[in-house]
Amino acid sequence: MSALSASDAGAGPRPIGRGVLLLLALAAGVVAGCPLELDRGVSCGDGWWDPDNEQCDPRDPASYINACRAQGFAVDAECDPESCEVRASEADCTVCGDNVASGDEECDGNDLRGRGCEAGSGVLRCTDACTFDYDGCPEVCGDEVVNGTEECEPNLSCGDDSDCTGDRVCYQLFGECVAAGENFAPNLSCRGYNTKAIGISKGYVSGTIDRCTDECFFGRNNCGFCGDDQLDGEYSDLVFPSGEPVTFPAEVCDGAQAQPELLEAYCEPLCIDEPTNSDVVVLCDFECNADCTGFAGPSDVVPDQNPEAIGCCLAKGSPCPNFDTEGVPNFPCCSWLDNPKWFEDKKCVAADTGQIPITYVCP
Repeated sequence: MSALSASDAGAGPRPIGRGVLLLLALAAGVVAGCPLELDRGVSCGDGWWDPDNEQCDPRDPASYINACRAQGFAVDAECDPESCEVRASEADCTVCGDNVASGDEECDGNDLRGRGCEAGSGVLRCTDACTFDYDGCPEVCGDEVVNGTEECEPNLSCGDDSDCTGDRVCYQLFGECVAAGENFAPNLSCRGYNTKAIGISKGYVSGTIDRCTDECFFGRNNCGFCGDDQLDGEYSDLVFPSGEPVTFPAEVCDGAQAQPELLEAYCEPLCIDEPTNSDVVVLCDFECNADCTGFAGPSDVVPDQNPEAIGCCLAKGSPCPNFDTEGVPNFPCCSWLDNPKWFEDKKCVAADTGQIPITYVCP
């Protein structure tokens, strides 16, 4: 018996499957010379660019690579690997360093977008970050360009840090760009700003800057030298809004330093009722107020009742307290307080008067 079973042999012919019929139809179409129409669509990444359905194909560079260059850019375009759309918008084609200023670039290489220095002289350059470098331009206060020795421009404003250039951030209370400090916070401390404009070699010690003046630097209304333990005399500084110089008074005191005649006037009524010896100069402990314009008076001291509490003492050159001289209070010499040996010895020295009798005074 053959390989067909008895049941197969008696079952008659089998029906032809649908797949076989499709193959037969295709073969018949080819034999008959009739092409078969197939549905077409996006088939991204198959290496074949179908212009009717795709802008490009990622595996066919010729379909997209020159799309940016055709618009004047100097970079190759790209093809989206999923949508087969050419990426060649201005933003796509903008690359800092290609010598073509585009997009949000201020400039690129030698392409300055036709700009130059506002003053009409000097050389405007472009940075590696595609922003203008004004260092080669002469400074012109009011041209809305901060360069040279300028700190600011009074007509420039900012809403956030993106409106500022370089190492500057937006201080929104002023609405102006200021130098960035620690953690990119606005640096308002006067310590960060120089004193060249007023011809003083030392830096500021205290205060914060004010708004931009008409002279293109921040106002020094609140800047000063208080706090460096040095007595500073009268000086002029430039203030908001005009930028014109204003005279600031000399410091009364600073740390442990004080103007002697002002300190004497402060201490005398605290230490003694009424001076009876014109040669006596009484000094005392003191604290300088926050702006160095005066002494912070003790609130718990009653004049002439508690001289030790405030360190009342006799200044250098005052009559020696060792001889019970009339009108000389029984206070130690101020120099004794800094020298225990002198305090122990009650040291006094002969006054250099060349007269007899010899007068002894505090060293």
